[in-house]
Amino acid sequence: MDREQLGGWDTEEIAAELEGSALTGPWNQLTDAAGDEAAWLLREVCRIQPPARIRELRNLEIEQNQRGAGFYGMLPDQVPEDLDAPVDINASLTVACRLAEIRKANLDALRNTMPQYALEFTGEGVDHAEHLPLPDDWKLDLDVEGFRALLDALGNPNLDTAEATRVAGMPAFTEMLRHRRELGYVPEPLIDEEGLAWCIVGATSQDSIHVLWRWLHPQNLFDLADVARFRDAYRRLLDRITSDHGGVAHRVLSRIADFVPETTTFRDRLSFAVGWGIRGWATNATGGVNLEHIKDDDSSLLTMLVHETFHRLQIKLCPSDPTSDARGFEQITSDGRLDGPQKQLYQALCYIMLEGSATYVSDPIVQEAWQDNARTSLDLLDRILHAEADEAEELMTVGLRSNGPFYGFGALLSSIHREHRGTKEVGHALQHGAPTFVGEGLRHLKGTGLEASAEVSVAIDTLQRTLRPSPGEAS
Repeated sequence: MDREQLGGWDTEEIAAELEGSALTGPWNQLTDAAGDEAAWLLREVCRIQPPARIRELRNLEIEQNQRGAGFYGMLPDQVPEDLDAPVDINASLTVACRLAEIRKANLDALRNTMPQYALEFTGEGVDHAEHLPLPDDWKLDLDVEGFRALLDALGNPNLDTAEATRVAGMPAFTEMLRHRRELGYVPEPLIDEEGLAWCIVGATSQDSIHVLWRWLHPQNLFDLADVARFRDAYRRLLDRITSDHGGVAHRVLSRIADFVPETTTFRDRLSFAVGWGIRGWATNATGGVNLEHIKDDDSSLLTMLVHETFHRLQIKLCPSDPTSDARGFEQITSDGRLDGPQKQLYQALCYIMLEGSATYVSDPIVQEAWQDNARTSLDLLDRILHAEADEAEELMTVGLRSNGPFYGFGALLSSIHREHRGTKEVGHALQHGAPTFVGEGLRHLKGTGLEASAEVSVAIDTLQRTLRPSPGEAS
């Protein structure tokens, strides 16, 4: 038996041949490390020809990082430089065992670093709850065209770069990439359509190097390793989402409608995409969810869909920069009449309002952690008011990155508005702008120990008097 011969066997033959043989010891080590996948893994390692190509795994990791599809140090490197070539059966067993250990370390790190990332499908499907009444002229279109095209591409073993580039250029993915670029705190290099197309092609390759690379980590190739593995399950999930006569969209809108003025109308689109490290997003064109993070966890999926759709409604409700003819998130978080510390503070208040209200509407149950988020955020506001521009930008990133404290603080303020003036007050508070949203909420919190510094309080009051925004359009 040689390694090339073994690479052509089925997994049952491999297990039968090695059990009780002279290689029982290393085989048992591999089965301990890889479990039921031991024979499959050994076969893939034995299929690498010539054996020295095993080092191409390291090259894939380097190129993935260079294209902006890597992990930016948040998760450990995967392929050591001293990985030996699997030149014979013994060496192949050793390499396979080492790869299994790497995969286990990867999954352990992923669970610890990104515990919200769903590694498997639940199999429970999407719950279609009873439909609640919606206001007239409310509609939400679910854009699954890009995701379906991606699934088709991943099932094509002959996929070429031109077709992968076409898929990467579809609206859901271009907007996902736009959001990633516009965040401002995702480090370089930032993935672009060319990089996404490279990932798509890599996710279809049946070459053993690419097969092993996808197996090593579900988030390899910008999470496309995950999508390729569960391609049929994703297709079934999309079918359920889109075949229930508008049920998912209706549930999303009915959650939101309760929090906004009765005169509000809303027609929009929600896109499904893929993207490493970010679960949901919103641009000036669409809201979106990177589905691989949530899969068929119905409760988490609905929460995320509501969160991102509410962001889109905020564009209608929140005051916009009167010095700009455009309308979008950039115009909500800026005002051409402000500069220096006032501008910095205003931007931070807007982020608290936008992310916090979306967090609260998506799951309106007060969390104990929001108290700590408030204390941290108030400290950040004081520091932002006194910081130079570059430092202020870094402090705002602390408030926002990975659902930072601004989310919980703004959610707490939203709950205060609702408690004192009713459910609809969350939307009304958005219409009055960020200084009022935060300032009025803090006034209700007076005496609770959650108070801004004297300077921040004065600065917020000054912004309220200076800007006095007219309520946003609610039509």
